[in-house]
Amino acid sequence: MKKVTLTDVARMANVSSSAAGKVLNGGSDQIRVGAEARKRILDAARKLDYRTNMAASILAGGNSRLIGVFIDSFAAYRTRRLLQEIERLSQTLGYRIITSFTHDCIANMREDYLMLQRYGVSGFICCAHDYPHLRKEVRALFAEADNVVFMEKPCLPGRPYVRTSRLRALTEMIADAGRRGFRRFGTMHDWHAAPTEQTLHREFLQAILANGLEANEKLIFEYPKSIRDPGVRARLAMEKMILPQRPDFLYIDDALYAASVQSLLLKQRIPMMIHGGNDEPLFNGLGIGSLDPCYEKIAASLLDLLLHPEARNTVPIIEAVYKNAGG
Repeated sequence: MKKVTLTDVARMANVSSSAAGKVLNGGSDQIRVGAEARKRILDAARKLDYRTNMAASILAGGNSRLIGVFIDSFAAYRTRRLLQEIERLSQTLGYRIITSFTHDCIANMREDYLMLQRYGVSGFICCAHDYPHLRKEVRALFAEADNVVFMEKPCLPGRPYVRTSRLRALTEMIADAGRRGFRRFGTMHDWHAAPTEQTLHREFLQAILANGLEANEKLIFEYPKSIRDPGVRARLAMEKMILPQRPDFLYIDDALYAASVQSLLLKQRIPMMIHGGNDEPLFNGLGIGSLDPCYEKIAASLLDLLLHPEARNTVPIIEAVYKNAGG
């Protein structure tokens, strides 16, 4: 079967080969292609099943249209859901993503970073840099990088990043629960040394204070760093915080932990309101409400910072949204 060439696509779309190359391979910035011609070129490429020669495109000075994304392989639903939105929005912008999965290993991240650049990836989104004990290594890896944007504040000063906040949503959640008679608010979160967990801890206490209530550290349980199993962590939370302190309302960000705690509470016939935070579909099955982290807005902001460097003089802040759970 004869291989489809760029010339074949150009002929079907009734445009020049250079115009077709600009749309499909990146081409020179000196070449301008109108919206109607672009549509004809893309339609022709689909009909002919044209495959871009990536190596040739890069050598010719074109844009690979590839975005690299670093993800921690131990990441919970929140990060995986964000990756889905990054991929979906990238596709609408004419880009594809290549994902690097690793955990707690800067050496692997460095190898992937170098390899993906050899493949022509020109921009990266990093969602795997929140390692408190590896800050020196993270700084060394990205010290000279000007093609990386970060999800949450990195340990490198001045680098572009998108920040998220639950403060407003948590404040509204607690206010709504207070109107329904709840008074003792507890939460559970991961290892406190990680900046993202520090932020959750701080914002939860701030939301308590904003509602005129007393902040009580005894109602906050930190999962042991050495234990990863959600069921074991839930049992420890029951033993160390829930049973001794008896909160009447629990904010649990992740649905797996919420399900584990809910199961233990039901077995012991202890009534307690639980509210989630990462909007995982499992919450619906559990009958538990959840905050909306606004994943699409986060992904859009990350891509905007990456693809438009002129927008990097500000830090986008994406606020989670409280959806009244009722009852």
